[in-house]
Amino acid sequence: MSDKRKWNFYLLISSIMVVFLLLIAIFGPALAPHRLTDSITIYQYGKKEMAFPPLHPFTYKEFPLGTDKWGYDILTLLLYGAKYTVFTAMGIAILRLLLGLCIGLWTGISKKKINTWQAVENSLSYVPSFLIIFFILWPISFYYNIKPILLILIFVIVASLIGFPTVSGTIREKTRQVYQASFVESAITTGSSKWKIIKNHIIPHIKEDIVILFVLEIVTAITIMGQLALFNVFIGGTQVEFDPVLYHSITKEWAGLVGQARDFIWRDQFVLFIPLLFLLYATISFQLLAIGLKKYFDKQYKRSRWI
Repeated sequence: MSDKRKWNFYLLISSIMVVFLLLIAIFGPALAPHRLTDSITIYQYGKKEMAFPPLHPFTYKEFPLGTDKWGYDILTLLLYGAKYTVFTAMGIAILRLLLGLCIGLWTGISKKKINTWQAVENSLSYVPSFLIIFFILWPISFYYNIKPILLILIFVIVASLIGFPTVSGTIREKTRQVYQASFVESAITTGSSKWKIIKNHIIPHIKEDIVILFVLEIVTAITIMGQLALFNVFIGGTQVEFDPVLYHSITKEWAGLVGQARDFIWRDQFVLFIPLLFLLYATISFQLLAIGLKKYFDKQYKRSRWI
């Protein structure tokens, strides 16, 4: 009885955090206090009092999180950029998982070792995927004639193609473990096709691993977005200004807001740290969700095994 009453703290907290994150991603623009194009050069908050951007957070009610150097409301930027951050990462995770499942299940039930494919997996594991994605996206991220949605789609496809071999390797090992079980051998003996074995035996036994892997791939995608932003490659395109050279995120996704504000680490640090906190919040939310799901599935497995 005590085991049943025990709360899964990780799953409870992370579920609330992820739901809140998804709500921001869906309804962010509608909740924004300002338009994305609104900026101020001088802010008058009294009859004689004036302030100049960047305005500090929690100082003026019209700008609760302050403004950046150019007078744009930071909260508005974050609310508009949330959908690009969350749904781009989820899109990469979904595509990686689908490709990884197809290859992993196929190679997992194959009697022959696919040496060529395993060589591809091993080679990609030694090279950081960030580097490959960076050199592919760098030449096209600064062209204004390419629409942001197209740049996002290219990033999702490239990141998925480069990252899914790692997923397929994990799925393959899980598949082989189940495929060697006695009940699968019995199904093979009775003449069940490979598709029926995958559908009726393998997928039901690895579905928990698939769910956890999906969540972890979201974390990986957000991490890659953050790494690219450090080199001014922002998801959806990078706008460049000269004299002085400045880089701006077109979509205002959170990693891009961090990347374009990294020079503020020496002054007005809130311009950098507020978007960074939001980006860390997204990463921690899904990381805790993966931990919570693992604890939940382990508990269910132990209870089922006991019964």
